[in-house]
Amino acid sequence: MNIRTPRIGSVCSTDPDDFHAVAHDFAYELRQFIMTDRDPDRRRASRSAISEFENAGDDPEALQAFVEGSGQDSLLAYCLPFMSFCRAPSGDYGFWPDIEALEYGARSKDGVIKVNAGDAWPPLWTSSGLDVQFIMEVNDHGNVTLYNRRRREVWSCV
Repeated sequence: MNIRTPRIGSVCSTDPDDFHAVAHDFAYELRQFIMTDRDPDRRRASRSAISEFENAGDDPEALQAFVEGSGQDSLLAYCLPFMSFCRAPSGDYGFWPDIEALEYGARSKDGVIKVNAGDAWPPLWTSSGLDVQFIMEVNDHGNVTLYNRRRREVWSCV
């Protein structure tokens, strides 16, 4: 069985102010993650959030509280490194890359190295003893792919 991981992009294609539809999409996403999640605490929190959604029924205030509270928090717990779950400026809720934090990590040499696509990767250790945990590869179009130190893709975005 493959463990489900979040993909960069929107999780709702509805009006972000339609809390019933957004809450339904959040609960659906959480149910999908729970099926393969091996972390009992995260699974428990997700189930609790889903119960909150189910108990809300058609109450707009309770649905809004779920979306802005436990629903969003539970989905945030599934984020991969340098990823967040939030409402984008476009209004869509989804999993988005945190390029700013990634760039900062690369500039401060805090476990991240930035390379151009096609260039050779530098050693994944430094003379100061700090290990490189992530490689941020950027192509000539600005697309970013994040790799872990085992050279496995974590996520990519266009």
